[in-house]
Amino acid sequence: MKIDKGCYMWILRIALSLSICVAMVTKAHSMDQIRLALDICLDNPREAYAYTLLENALKATIDSDGSYRITNSSYKMSRERALHELILGDSINVHVAATRAKWEVETLPVRIPIRKGVLGYRLLLVHKSKDFIFKDIQKIEQLKRLTAGLGQQWTTTAVLRKAGFYVETGVDYEGLFGMLNRGRFDYFPRGLNEIFREFDEYKDKYPDLRIESALALYFPTPSYFFVSPRYPELADRIRRGMEKLIATGELDRMFEAEFGSSIKKAKLDQRMLFSIENPLLTPETPFDRPELWFFHE
Repeated sequence: MKIDKGCYMWILRIALSLSICVAMVTKAHSMDQIRLALDICLDNPREAYAYTLLENALKATIDSDGSYRITNSSYKMSRERALHELILGDSINVHVAATRAKWEVETLPVRIPIRKGVLGYRLLLVHKSKDFIFKDIQKIEQLKRLTAGLGQQWTTTAVLRKAGFYVETGVDYEGLFGMLNRGRFDYFPRGLNEIFREFDEYKDKYPDLRIESALALYFPTPSYFFVSPRYPELADRIRRGMEKLIATGELDRMFEAEFGSSIKKAKLDQRMLFSIENPLLTPETPFDRPELWFFHE
């Protein structure tokens, strides 16, 4: 049967319209699935802020990208395991970590420091029997002669070792507090966003631990959202959502609500601040955007 050219064009237009409608309906009903490690959740005080920030970035893009669903894997992951799983993109497809070049090469980093780099300001948790040692320190070389305690796979461990510090490592975060209490090392450097909460959490179990009051360390330590390379559209969505939070001032408000009190308690202007480089950062680190960082003046 011969089809009239005009009729053929009419059928073609109808088919094209239907395909566009189907695509729009599919997009409208699609849902981004975000899978996180077990400990990236609201119940973990160390990561509740990151979880809330991620959710707010996703909410900011609902109109353009549709709904989303966040779930957690059934187990915790070491840093190395998290990177492996993130590359695969099955059990997790988004993670939060202090950046390293390897992570930025092998995954899709959203290069917006989620805590504005406040983690880079380190105060020292010490045993009361050694507190006096730190009062006499005037130069960073004196601090380097003492031994820091840190996690085996932590970014801070690599940074301090490259800077010439002595570091004793442990495989378990909670176990490090016990190691400090038993004198396995001299101090436990903690982000100023962490140390006051941790001190309150462990003071009954380890009543001899103290927050040292005279010193602080600083090295740039941005933490990013990292996305599996299998999910470039999700990485772009999170980036756009974060930019919206910056533009509206929401990121600043969240930062102040979460960390403002700790920054005041730290009294950085009353401490001797030793600054060191972070050789693990890439040239893409957004130092050209001062609005993304907290800097003590």
